[in-house]
Amino acid sequence: MKRSLGITALIALTTLGVAGCTETYPNLSSLAPTKIKFIATLVGTNEVPPVTTTAAGKANVIREDSVTILYDVATTSTTDSITMAHIHAGAAGANGPVMVWLFPSEAARAPGTGGGTAASVNGVVRVGRLTKAGTSFVGAFTWDSLVTRIGNGTAYVNVHTRKNPGGEVRGQIVPAP
Repeated sequence: MKRSLGITALIALTTLGVAGCTETYPNLSSLAPTKIKFIATLVGTNEVPPVTTTAAGKANVIREDSVTILYDVATTSTTDSITMAHIHAGAAGANGPVMVWLFPSEAARAPGTGGGTAASVNGVVRVGRLTKAGTSFVGAFTWDSLVTRIGNGTAYVNVHTRKNPGGEVRGQIVPAP
């Protein structure tokens, strides 16, 4: 009998202690950064002017935290002779300047070539990470302008090819469903 009363008392004290801790200390999951996911559906009809092509693709953009963006760009049908891929500034239906290089990376781009080549691609074009401290932006663009434009829907991903140097497929970056 004494033993069962002792166990009951220990359980009661433990319960009270745990309840007290949850009010005093925040839940660790509440301290974790919230990832914000965006997507761009890449098709020729989104180009300005529209392009007739069988190529299509998708870009995932994930704001991992305040200083990191993860991205991947892939084609879902054969895209021939990719030369460049970028994130541009611009609303849907309007062309805008390049903010950041995705393919090839700015560091890998040979001076004066205007881009790289990836022959025929049916799958991943590039997987990468943009960081506040380590990303080279084009012109006057900055980390803050990139994050703001992605957040308000005025940025798009554009994949350029030899056949369509102005862009083969394009997609506005919008919040993922």
